[in-house]
Amino acid sequence: MKNTQKYDFIAIGSGVAGSTAVIECARNGLKTAIVDNKPYGGTCPLRGSDPKKILLGAAELYDWFSRMKNTGVINGDIRIDWQNLIKYKCSYTNNIPMKMEQSLKKMSIDSLSGNAEFVDENTLKIGEKFYTADNILVASGSVPTKLPFEGAELMSSSDDFLSLGTLPDKIIFVGGGFISMEFAQAAARAGAKSIIVHSGERILQGFDKELVKLLSKAAQESGINIIVNNRVSKIETDGDTLIAHLSNSEETIRADMIVHGAGRIANVYNMNLEKGNVAYDAAGIKINKFMQNTSNFSVYAAGDVTDSEGPYLATVAAMEGRIAAENIIHGNKKNPTYENIPSVVFTIPTLASVGMQEEDAEKAGIKYNSRFQETSDWFTSYRIGEKFSGYKIITDENNTKILGAHLLGPSSEDVINLFTFAINRGITPEEMKNMVYTYPTASSDIVYML
Repeated sequence: MKNTQKYDFIAIGSGVAGSTAVIECARNGLKTAIVDNKPYGGTCPLRGSDPKKILLGAAELYDWFSRMKNTGVINGDIRIDWQNLIKYKCSYTNNIPMKMEQSLKKMSIDSLSGNAEFVDENTLKIGEKFYTADNILVASGSVPTKLPFEGAELMSSSDDFLSLGTLPDKIIFVGGGFISMEFAQAAARAGAKSIIVHSGERILQGFDKELVKLLSKAAQESGINIIVNNRVSKIETDGDTLIAHLSNSEETIRADMIVHGAGRIANVYNMNLEKGNVAYDAAGIKINKFMQNTSNFSVYAAGDVTDSEGPYLATVAAMEGRIAAENIIHGNKKNPTYENIPSVVFTIPTLASVGMQEEDAEKAGIKYNSRFQETSDWFTSYRIGEKFSGYKIITDENNTKILGAHLLGPSSEDVINLFTFAINRGITPEEMKNMVYTYPTASSDIVYML
């Protein structure tokens, strides 16, 4: 092909996986480029964790004020101005693409715009131009799962929710995972009637059941209605109103908006992967332990788009992107590990987890000790009026090894990192308990958990 531009490395996708990889390759002297068919930055800073936490920041302030009434805080009217909150969110997200492209330019990384399609194993077509590279990284992320019921196209995406100029009066969130639980927190505190419909017996299946039960109570007390053991089977319209039919009930729910929060799948679409001899299936790009495609060894993949066992987390995507880049630069020597990766649901209160749950230990045939306690009367929770908090710590039967830590309450998202460090470094419960912590802090509560 004439006028083909040659690179050592091209990344498809400018999220944390693609950007981490291309920066690492550029720092090691490779001629690099990165391409995206959306504004630069990827899901996490533009349409995911970062903007979500800005909205939740307002919800947390509202909740804190509500909890502290009659404790010395003067009673008064406090409300969330949704329109101004979205403007504030946009003041952060709108600058990210430009800043990122400027940073890439300073590192001599070419930033390309458009949809990248494989022409052959080493060549991409972007618009009307062709680009070839010794190695290509596919880091195109994930998209919402396609739900097989009539009217599913009437649902809004998480992107739509994060861009709402006006908050609807009533919102249904489909699915009981991260997206629904976190967004419902913000919507409810801002005045919207929020309903979560989940097909399973309990929400947040990947987290400790006793802590999830406490969190469910907190959510319901804040006005969030959680419907379990049911699913949306059909959506239809009545003027501007959406009507959700439920599979296990003759009743219908009328709402102004229905948000898809029922999971995501690998974005393997619109790249002509077949022409690039890139193996993939419904689970994502097929890779070996070095993040290398199993059929086209010139191609690597990282992040949500892969069929790796890693969870859909920005931290995991960054790790995979870095490892893929190091293997491209130095040869296939490194592979990721997915043990003891912490995860957090930014609900109110926050739920955090790392390591084994009781079910995991039982499946592995490990004898264990489990310690669970509610902690609303502990100082960390009491001082801010938090009625729903607790922990569960899993250790081996001799209490010489921490197997898992599960936390609900103030600063759980930070304290879980200490447990992550301890588990990965083999720090014993006794050693962790005997450390000297600043006091009074959420971290100092570790002493009483072990």
